[in-house]
Amino acid sequence: MRMSILALLVALIFSVSAAGQKIQGVWSLTEITTTGPNGSTVQVSQPSVYIFTKKYYSVIYVSSNEARPQIADLSKATADELRNVFVTSFVANAGMYEAKGGKLTFKPSVAKNPGFMQPGTFSTMSLKTDGNTMTLVSEGTNTGPAANPTTFKLKRVE
Repeated sequence: MRMSILALLVALIFSVSAAGQKIQGVWSLTEITTTGPNGSTVQVSQPSVYIFTKKYYSVIYVSSNEARPQIADLSKATADELRNVFVTSFVANAGMYEAKGGKLTFKPSVAKNPGFMQPGTFSTMSLKTDGNTMTLVSEGTNTGPAANPTTFKLKRVE
């Protein structure tokens, strides 16, 4: 009986570790599908990097399908130009994550948006990996379930 419990415990530890192992590495977005009234599927053409270590992650990507415009002189840029370059078309955050039971929970510690860095903030996604492909579907945050889930498809680059 003791051996069975010990074997079950060891198997459980390895299965939890295996979930994290499958996503460790560097990934790039290939497709984003949004749902809801204005839902769409976009093949991602702009740069993106998702990095997963054993416990930490970093996500940074251009969320627009067009290259962000270059501003020749930032001191002369309008509020709309700055908002377009640094706010509406750019995502950046990093922190700790947990991969368990087909779910991926992000717990950011640094983010472009200060509201995303508040204590207790998290976001949860369903997680599926298949070789060098990862699919993440937004499920919710600390404020509630996702009203219109978004699907992110990624490919392993390292």
